[in-house]
Amino acid sequence: MKRIEGILARLLVVALTILLLLLLAEAAANYYLWNLATVDEFNLLASINQIKDRYGDDFFTNYRSPEGVAHRFTPHHFLGHWPTPNLNNGPNRHNALGFRGPDVSIEKAEDTYRIVALGGSTTYSTAVDDYRLSYPYLLGEYLRENGFERTEVINAGVNGYSSYHSLINLMFRVLPLQPDLVIIYQGLNDVDTRLVHPPEKYLGDNSGYIRPFISPTIMPEIWEYSTALRILAIRWGLTSPHTEISRHRHLPAVSNYRDRFLQQWTAGAYPSGFFADVSAMQMLMNNPPIHFERNLLNMIAVTDRHEIERLLVTFVYTDKIRHPMNSSDEYIFALDQHNDLTRRIAAATDSPIFDMAAVFPDDPALFSDGRHMTREGNLARAQLIGDFVIRNFLQS
Repeated sequence: MKRIEGILARLLVVALTILLLLLLAEAAANYYLWNLATVDEFNLLASINQIKDRYGDDFFTNYRSPEGVAHRFTPHHFLGHWPTPNLNNGPNRHNALGFRGPDVSIEKAEDTYRIVALGGSTTYSTAVDDYRLSYPYLLGEYLRENGFERTEVINAGVNGYSSYHSLINLMFRVLPLQPDLVIIYQGLNDVDTRLVHPPEKYLGDNSGYIRPFISPTIMPEIWEYSTALRILAIRWGLTSPHTEISRHRHLPAVSNYRDRFLQQWTAGAYPSGFFADVSAMQMLMNNPPIHFERNLLNMIAVTDRHEIERLLVTFVYTDKIRHPMNSSDEYIFALDQHNDLTRRIAAATDSPIFDMAAVFPDDPALFSDGRHMTREGNLARAQLIGDFVIRNFLQS
């Protein structure tokens, strides 16, 4: 009995010693974070609650990465995220209204023909760091060089935006700009929204793809409440900093299989696991582009209601660069499906359409990854769309 009591006593001492060491480590980690760490180290290692304690509710606007770079995107109350207003990161720039490019006034100048380009990262032109190499900026330059000095092009593209986002973006952020013409370029991100299972989760509000944005302060793992453990995990690459914007936007729903498909395909492991029973192609067949169609029709209805001209543009990609989003059978099937649907909608609604997918050169040198374009690709796109706009809108 005494021997057992002795063992228990020693175990208690060991447990108390470990607890004391953990408490000391936690105290030391917090002291280091708040008193010794540089601003860059604090931003990298702090929890989201600690970030908010230091910067307030505008922590995303004030945050800088260890390289001194601000987030390109910050949380938005309707859209999930949007371009950080007044961002200046080297050659990249967002204006005060949160559009990539130079400053613009909400009130349109007299005799100005204002064009707004809607879409996702391929409109934002994320493959080029300089906003002056983005396709909307180059389009404005091209139109002015061809004698239309009173034209203005605003880049309303945002990384990750599907037709769901662009519909809201059009209604709440673009209409106040009083555009004369809206260019709608969608297709890729709407493929993602269809990779949902089971089919009953494929809903018109996109809730089967994206989780609700409940709070930006929720920690995903309870152990991350420990400053010491979190610092070690970030240093060792086991978790990401809490200031990563990916933690706060496009949170995937349980029924969202997009990332799992991309990971398996890239690793050469597709189809395995869940996909051995339900393939990504089967998901696309089960989830036809009915919401993409509805969103395009609603954007057309909004432009009609506000007497705004519109231009539909088919989506361009190349399968010559290996990536699941432009060279897998699944994405090729869905992208071609979306382009065919865009053509049919244009015909049914008497909407002008530039079938760029039918004429754009299939040259990998024009693409950074098969879908986002290089400077040369953006220039080619700007010229092709510019010629169409000149013929069908500016000379009419």
